[in-house]
Amino acid sequence: MTGTEHTELRAAGWTWPAIRHGFGTRDTTVAAGFHLVRARQVHGTDVLAVGERSPSPAGEADVLVTDRPGVAAAIATADCVPLLVVAPEARVVAAVHAGWRGTLAGVTLVALAALRERYGVATGDVRVALGPSISGCCFEIEREIAARFADRYGDAVWTAWRDGRPGKGCLDLRRVNQIALEQAGVAATAIQNVGPCTACGGGPYASYRAQGPGGARQLSWIGIARSEAPPTP
Repeated sequence: MTGTEHTELRAAGWTWPAIRHGFGTRDTTVAAGFHLVRARQVHGTDVLAVGERSPSPAGEADVLVTDRPGVAAAIATADCVPLLVVAPEARVVAAVHAGWRGTLAGVTLVALAALRERYGVATGDVRVALGPSISGCCFEIEREIAARFADRYGDAVWTAWRDGRPGKGCLDLRRVNQIALEQAGVAATAIQNVGPCTACGGGPYASYRAQGPGGARQLSWIGIARSEAPPTP
């Protein structure tokens, strides 16, 4: 994924001097000046802690965490939800790949647990941004699958559901992840959506459902800068 002309989306209000992040497009070059580390994403809940010597890909995982300056954790998506997580006071960050299977398996909860267990980060101290992904307007699934989400996260899931064709409907996967985060103790005000639906929202975003398996991917990344110069506007 290379290129020189691009626009990265960023979370509103994330202006901590040491933190850099971006939600890229399918043509984006990201994380200039960082050692960027990815994983082989498998729609699971495995976590990898990465550092300066980590290869890329670092292994099979859908959560990357780091507290090492100069290291950027990155994930690739094309409809799945990319979550960037930061504990600004602790200077710990995470990148999470949350497709529907990972979301159903609790990948966001696993990420929060990893930050707590590895770095002592209280869940109430984190901020989370959910980047461009397929939204409730376009993510059609079987109602039976939606019921499995409701079994896991409660009836609040039905607020993210819209009935459609017989036996089917559309689920807002970003909203389901928000529900999971809030249930785990993340304040609603600490969670934000960034960017449009990848399937119908326009712009240079990759969409598996719209473009097929041969389409591109976009990269979302987060890292801790080696210096604390103000982030680029």
